[in-house]
Amino acid sequence: MSVCMVIGVRWSGVRQRFRLAWHMGLFQFIMPIIGWAIGKQLADLLRSVGSYLGAALVFAIGVKMLIEAIKATPGAVEHRTEQLAERAVHLKRRDPTQGWSLIFLSVATSLDALVVGFSLGLKGQQIWAASVMIGITAALMALIGVAIGRRAGVAFGKFAEIAGALMLMALGVSFCWL
Repeated sequence: MSVCMVIGVRWSGVRQRFRLAWHMGLFQFIMPIIGWAIGKQLADLLRSVGSYLGAALVFAIGVKMLIEAIKATPGAVEHRTEQLAERAVHLKRRDPTQGWSLIFLSVATSLDALVVGFSLGLKGQQIWAASVMIGITAALMALIGVAIGRRAGVAFGKFAEIAGALMLMALGVSFCWL
């Protein structure tokens, strides 16, 4: 959402909104499936520790996000994302919702979904419902992010990061008992 907020400050036309929503949703949908396929293949090898390994990975990502959110100054995530978007614009002198810039942003923002999928694969859980939900949510959040823009991103960015980190940590802990 923060990526789309920053991009939405300057590029918020119908085409940009569609491209951002489509790519963010698509990559958030695909990455857990890729992670799940890898985790499922390794599940037999790691059967005895698979649940705990998956829990540890998801929990560790949550802890990392929480530490970054606490240490960050207000708007730091948006500032980093803005720098990334500006770098892409300076290199290409064009809209970051096109070409490789969009692909890079989509992959970079969906790596955590890859880890979640990997963990679900290790657990032997089904991925399709979760992956569809993640993709739809990401697409909607991209649309909302573009609409809200920088002002709300600065105001709520840290809260959103902390909430997301705590949810990942809770998911990681739940893997130990499910």
